[in-house]
Amino acid sequence: MVKYFFSIIILGFLSLSLPAQTLKTGVLVVGNTAPGLAASIQSARSGAKTIFLTQTPAISPNLTADDITYLEKIKNHYRAKNKKKAAAKDSIIAFDLNMSKDQYLKLIKSISDTTKNLSVTLNTALEKIEKDGKGWEIRLKNGQKIKADVVVDATENLFIASMLRIDANKTMLTPVENPFDTKLYRSTVATAYTATTAPRSVLPVSLGAFLPAGVENFIIVPKSTNTFKPVNMSVGQAAGTIASYCAFFKTTTKNINVRAVQTELLTFDAQLIPLSDIKAEDPNFQAFQRMALSGLVKPVVTKTGDYSVIKFDTAGTFSSEQLRAPMREFYSRSQLWFADNKKDVMTIEDAISLFMFTATRGNELAKEIEDGWKESFKFNSKFDLKRPITRKEFAILADQYLLPFKTRVDFAGNLLS
Repeated sequence: MVKYFFSIIILGFLSLSLPAQTLKTGVLVVGNTAPGLAASIQSARSGAKTIFLTQTPAISPNLTADDITYLEKIKNHYRAKNKKKAAAKDSIIAFDLNMSKDQYLKLIKSISDTTKNLSVTLNTALEKIEKDGKGWEIRLKNGQKIKADVVVDATENLFIASMLRIDANKTMLTPVENPFDTKLYRSTVATAYTATTAPRSVLPVSLGAFLPAGVENFIIVPKSTNTFKPVNMSVGQAAGTIASYCAFFKTTTKNINVRAVQTELLTFDAQLIPLSDIKAEDPNFQAFQRMALSGLVKPVVTKTGDYSVIKFDTAGTFSSEQLRAPMREFYSRSQLWFADNKKDVMTIEDAISLFMFTATRGNELAKEIEDGWKESFKFNSKFDLKRPITRKEFAILADQYLLPFKTRVDFAGNLLS
């Protein structure tokens, strides 16, 4: 009995001297905010082991109407997933855009509790963070340690960046008021506005705005300024996707494939270029997004009253001269076609000829397009070779046969060979 008693005491002393448990994760998201919630869920859904860390006793961010719309998309993915499992029951509560805070917090908990790869650590403060090789080592105030490949600072005032003396204003790229005046729109991963109240103009946010200059595998969520007001869950979803890419592929933020991040976001219903004339339920929604991001058919910024919107201008037409420069940037071979085909208005026949020449396809392509006009491409218009081709028709066909979105871009939107 005495021997047993002393052995218990010895084991107790040994346990006190053991080092605190170290958790290993791909992505650590810090901050009880709407962007933090979106980043952690998206990172986990994209396949990275993710820890969501907050100092609060529950996940309780304040959500705007725009944020709740993003929450609906997350919920819809879970509904679709559960429908594929015959025995599974949908545990996600019914959705209502006018739901109370208690209702959407219940919805958040039901999603976070059932998200694979996601661990939530509540009511725990971060005490210290330092670089550990390509990743990070984090010490919590409860003595626990976390080793993470990537850290996302989604705190209200970018507190983690401040601890590391990272200047959050010095990112790899600064958002500009009209990215369509530059090539920045090609690296868009999220949405913002130019003001918090009407009139407000839509503003795409490029990937470089999430990456502080001079530090790798640390991601910040862009914050509001006097003229820049991000949609919180949109920038959070983008931050989570960027982080998961680095963790999943064991790479660093400087080596991010912009197109891979954008493709992942589109897979989860993100609207990267907010096109006011394209509805989310449009069967060619993703084709329009890819084409707008590629720049082969560039969206137009249009004034509507006191503010600006981004349109695809689906009913517009082209001259061959309008297409020559953007086609040259992607496909140098196409310039031989333009040299022999000067058209004031491009017809469907002209476009098919251009596709055949550029993609080195034979006459079977024309037959394929005609056969798929209504069934595959979902066009309501009549197939008539002599009719002017609309921007909508050209974009959907070019997305299918020229694949401009597959050409990689850098953070500034320049094409990479």
